Amino acid sequence: MEDNLSLENLENLHTSVEAIRLYNDDNYKRLDNLMQEYWIILKDLHKIAPAIFNNLATNGITDLINRSNLIGRAIDSLEKSERYKDYWDYLMHMIKITIDYIKNYLPESLVSTNVD
Repeated sequence: MEDNLSLENLENLHTSVEAIRLYNDDNYKRLDNLMQEYWIILKDLHKIAPAIFNNLATNGITDLINRSNLIGRAIDSLEKSERYKDYWDYLMHMIKITIDYIKNYLPESLVSTNVD
């Protein structure tokens, strides 16, 4: 059983992201804030186990930032909505992968490590 603050935070984050599935300006701001929370958690995990989280912490975060930026550059509301859906889907995917990595690849001794 994983008794881990990062795991618990990710599961809570997943629930929060799930709640803002539909695009509007407020949800876009909230999604960006949640993505930043995810980024902080992932950076801490990367410090604990860089070999496991390197790709997510580099390429995954870059992809999330790019997807967010595309929403800001969208011209009409339909395009913004489509790009938001892509951004939302990708953030959900990244959170799920990170949870799976913690459960499947992190040794129990590292799972309970607190990174400062």
